[in-house]
Amino acid sequence: MVIAYLVITACLPAWATLVVLVLADVEGPKGNYTVCDSDVCKQRAQLINASIDPCVDPCDDFYSYACGGWKKNHPIPSDKSSTGNFYLLREELQETLRSILGNMTLVYECQNVTDKAAVAYNACMAVPTSPDRQDVMLEIMNASGVVRWPITNKTEEVFVNCSEVLHKTGISAVLSANVGRDLRMLNSNIIGLDQLSFDTVGRNQLIYPEREENKRIIEAYKNLTKTAFQFMRPNISDEELTRLSEELVNFEGQLANMTAPPEERRDILKIYNRVTIKELQENFTGVQLLDLLQKEFVKANITLSDNETVELYALDYYKKLDYFLLCTCNPATLYNYVGLKVMLAMGNQVSESFRNASLELAKAKTGVVTDSPTWQKCVGAVNNLMPEIVGLLYVQQKFSEEAKKEVEHLAKRLMEAFNESLQNEKWMDNKTRAAAEEKLLKMGTK
Repeated sequence: MVIAYLVITACLPAWATLVVLVLADVEGPKGNYTVCDSDVCKQRAQLINASIDPCVDPCDDFYSYACGGWKKNHPIPSDKSSTGNFYLLREELQETLRSILGNMTLVYECQNVTDKAAVAYNACMAVPTSPDRQDVMLEIMNASGVVRWPITNKTEEVFVNCSEVLHKTGISAVLSANVGRDLRMLNSNIIGLDQLSFDTVGRNQLIYPEREENKRIIEAYKNLTKTAFQFMRPNISDEELTRLSEELVNFEGQLANMTAPPEERRDILKIYNRVTIKELQENFTGVQLLDLLQKEFVKANITLSDNETVELYALDYYKKLDYFLLCTCNPATLYNYVGLKVMLAMGNQVSESFRNASLELAKAKTGVVTDSPTWQKCVGAVNNLMPEIVGLLYVQQKFSEEAKKEVEHLAKRLMEAFNESLQNEKWMDNKTRAAAEEKLLKMGTK
């Protein structure tokens, strides 16, 4: 009889590796086992050895024994709020991408997609040493429909209603809209609509700003909005700065309060609604959806009709938004909020004071002490904007053609194994099994 002890070494550099220690039963023959001595096994053993703390008795504190060495060797960096093996792997990947993007020859004419990635990275790297560019931000604001920002008490521009503001500036400030794979017709794309997400300051912080744990974060956010206002209007008064920042944070809190919490959105079938634009416009007159979507799609020379089908993942939010735009929304505040969203997206690229205020907000939110290196931000930005291109560059540098074939073979084997398991699932009826098989056939590698 053989006794197997399974130890999950999640905190070790061999994260997610399962170490099986097989001990021969006292009644069985001793030494009847094979020790792996390949380079990979030796490397894993060294990592595990470096991660344990031999000074701790595992019977007293097994966690400190198993992970103490790793914790001592990996203190949390000053620009991070936490660390772990996945963070280390990500940093290793970023270092590789930094080397690839930073060493590419810059091409400014007749560019291919990889040339564009290299130019984007180098342009990003130049930002911290560049002077403030209010002129560039003004051009971006104008292109976003926010010609004069912020609107103050002394501003003459007046909007009749919030629909007029959205028609001028677009829908993204109040509703998430994107194009993606149709959940029901997998060979087609479809417009998806969803409630807002709040990335700069979290949903709970906006809804409960007076809670003690949120006060410092909200105060730092207000300071960031004031910095944005001052950058665009240097002569704005302190009183106006305070009024506008309070107004916009309260406005965003109203939007956050209309959204559903994450725990209510776990079951996608419960929040999924398939409707036409016409049906939405007939039931919710406050959102001129066709006009707002057409404003975006015209940029790609696409004409929509009200018979266009959309996937809506937040019907309750859409209802509340409709009422909000018709009955509650202040047009000037919505206009200023649109401008703030643009500034939050681009401010770090054009203003040193905005970058400093952003760092103070990050300190309040996550506890970081210093800012991340510029190269990390730039690698992340290019990777987020051009994931397929950056992935291609990485594969070209790090993987051979043989490795590609091995991965494709592995993917094929996984699909075959999944198909075999489908045939043996007793809980599936024939219709469900056929649907699963159809989806499996449409899966591919890229």
